Amino acid sequence: MRLRIFHTTRYVYPIQASESHNEVRLMPLSDDDQTCLDFRLKLTPEARVFAYDLPSGRVHYFDTRLRHSELAIQAESLVITHRQNPFRFLPSGGDAEDGEFYRRESVRQDYAEFLTGTDRVQLYPEVDRIAAVARKQASGAGTVPFLMALTRQLYRVLAYAPGSTSVNTTILHVLEHREGVCQDFAHLMLAICRRQGIPARYVSGYLYTGEDHPAEQGDGTAAGASKDPEAPHGLVSGNAMHAWVECLLPDNRWHGFDPTNNLLTNDYYVKVHTGRDYGDVPPVRGVYRGPFAHTLEVSVRVTSDPV
Repeated sequence: MRLRIFHTTRYVYPIQASESHNEVRLMPLSDDDQTCLDFRLKLTPEARVFAYDLPSGRVHYFDTRLRHSELAIQAESLVITHRQNPFRFLPSGGDAEDGEFYRRESVRQDYAEFLTGTDRVQLYPEVDRIAAVARKQASGAGTVPFLMALTRQLYRVLAYAPGSTSVNTTILHVLEHREGVCQDFAHLMLAICRRQGIPARYVSGYLYTGEDHPAEQGDGTAAGASKDPEAPHGLVSGNAMHAWVECLLPDNRWHGFDPTNNLLTNDYYVKVHTGRDYGDVPPVRGVYRGPFAHTLEVSVRVTSDPV
């Protein structure tokens, strides 16, 4: 599937800032599941852009010493997704065989960073209750049925509530209030998986929800967004980047699970970066010299791009 992504971030200051230094993680990955055909970054005020590559993705960085009352970062990407059928997982050999894989010293050493807790993914024993329910509801023995049941369970017990949490909201807060955004769903699932000894990592990216180019009225004005009739209904990602989880399965490959939408990742998902938690993958991170007060505006649009 060809997807075009428009992502705009604007910082507006009440008085001019004198300089700004930033890193951005906005370029989609190219891997076995997708290919990034084009990526363009436009900055206001203009600045020279540099980049370096990490195993988790490409990072662009820039700085400006021009006085400015607004910093705008506009990213446009064109991606082809070619993810394999998500249901064609490695056949599970049951709890005993899968457990043997996860107990291997090589697995525990190679993926140690995705088995331990972080500031945002603290491994509280309280999350084990959700894991126990998911195991009872799983359609069979083994890791895959458990993860599918866990994805479904989180979708059922948590309410998607934009604005109810922040990037620093704790897992205990989410458990108590049972609401959050995709980041919170992902952090909670990471904690549960790691407590169960399953390496799991945070994924930031985009989700095509079927809302395409604005439809036009007879006079040429926009009349709302047209809906792709083949897209799943009811998908949510907010007017920002989306987040989900990838787990290492006994086929020694990462597979994606989206508890926010109760889905296994498919061709509607575009990966940008992976990490231990949100702290490893923020779309924009930087410092500036200027007034503390500022406003932030973020706009994301993902559309299908016919050949």
